[in-house]
Formats: sequence, structure tokens, C-alpha cells
Amino acid sequence: MHSFKEKKSTIVLIPARLNSKRLRQKVTRTINGTPLIVHVVNRAKKMGIGKVVVASGDEKISKILDKNKIESHLTLKKHKSGSDRIYEVYEKFYKNYHIIVNLQGDMPYFSDELIKNTLNLMHDKNVDIATSAVKLKEINRNNKNIVKVRVKMDENNEGFAKDFFREPSCSNHLYHHIGIYIYTSSSLRKFISLSQTSNEKNRKLEQMRALDNKLKIKVALTNHEPFSVDTLSDLRKIRYFLKKKQKK
Repeated sequence: MHSFKEKKSTIVLIPARLNSKRLRQKVTRTINGTPLIVHVVNRAKKMGIGKVVVASGDEKISKILDKNKIESHLTLKKHKSGSDRIYEVYEKFYKNYHIIVNLQGDMPYFSDELIKNTLNLMHDKNVDIATSAVKLKEINRNNKNIVKVRVKMDENNEGFAKDFFREPSCSNHLYHHIGIYIYTSSSLRKFISLSQTSNEKNRKLEQMRALDNKLKIKVALTNHEPFSVDTLSDLRKIRYFLKKKQKK
């Protein structure tokens, strides 16, 4: 069993970059007056599971974070994945942390259970990386913007990932993957030491590097699909949702 005390040895590292393809500069887009990346950080801090830091790939992002008094570090721009980006910051500044939560910079709202349930998977000594998923809506089986994970869940709604892809599929045991990754310090170092695989490059899914190299990724099923922002439509939806939530 991994020995860790959540509040003392867990760090949340959020990778953020400007050159997103579907929605340009999305992490700097405002949601009711506040930049998206700031919403993500504030939500993560409310969880209270550990220190929260942004691994920023651009000076424009860093300036926004500085203005909002958020701890961040500027990284190289060349990184091929979010995990590569957070590792640069982890290795330079935070090597004393044992558990690393890689939280996506485009996820401004998520349920309390998401990180906590995923974090609990790290008590299993057979787990290299923990992640999460939600039930796949039938309408999303053919949606290439939705990443699917194939996993047979057990009675605890947990299981090991067998495959990740974007393409339409009629396979059984498919779930909608949520892009949160939790590593131990050793599993993150191992992941970063591996070369990108053809599956990772072709599918544009960093988790395939892990699966192709036999790292064990355990998946926790969550009941609440988090808001992630990939399109202008997503941005409008989260603006409306958070505005309503603030009025309550």
C-alpha cells in the first residue's frame, strides 16, 4: 500500500498552455469576469487536498496568475503533454511531494468526489496511475471529441483501463474518460522517462504512452461529469452554470 498522508504529501499541479487547437487561448478566456485557469485553481484549493500550483507554458498565463496571487512556474514550451509539463515544475521545485495530481487547466468545475475517489485508488499497491471516468452517454459513442476508456468495473466501481480512444465504438465496458491523472513520484518519473508511442501520437492521448509500456492505470467511476471547456459552446454553458450557482 502506498503510504501517504493526503494533506502533507499531495500536490496538485495544473498544466496550462495557450496553443489549444479547438478554442484558442481558452485558459485565459473569462467566465463571469474571471479567467478560466483561475476558476480551476480556486476549485482545486477548495478541495483542501494539498498545495495547488500551475505549470504555465506562456508568459501571458503567468501574468494572469501573478495578478491573482496564484503560485505558478513558467515552463518550456516544447512539452508534448500535460504530464511532461508538470514534471518540469515538480522536478525543479516540489520533489518532496509523494503524490502528484495532474488536473486539467480547462476544467473549471468538478464535484468533490472526483479527486477524492480517484486519490483513494492510490492506496492500491498495484496502481501506477489513477484516473476517473463517468458513464458514457449513448449519444457520445460517436463523438470524436469524447475520449473513451474501456474498463470492466468491479463491485466498487473501479477497474483497470484496457484502452483509450476517440473513435466511435460499439464495444462493451466503455466509459467517458475524465482527464485527471494521479501519480506517485516514482510512477511520474517512469512515465516521463518513456518515449512517446505511436498510439500516443496518432490518438493524441498521453495515457497511451503509459498503457503501451504496461503501466497500470486504475479508473474510478464518478457520478458527476465535470465541466470541461473545449469549444465556444462549452464556454457559454459554464458561464451560465456558474452564474446560476452564484445566485443561489
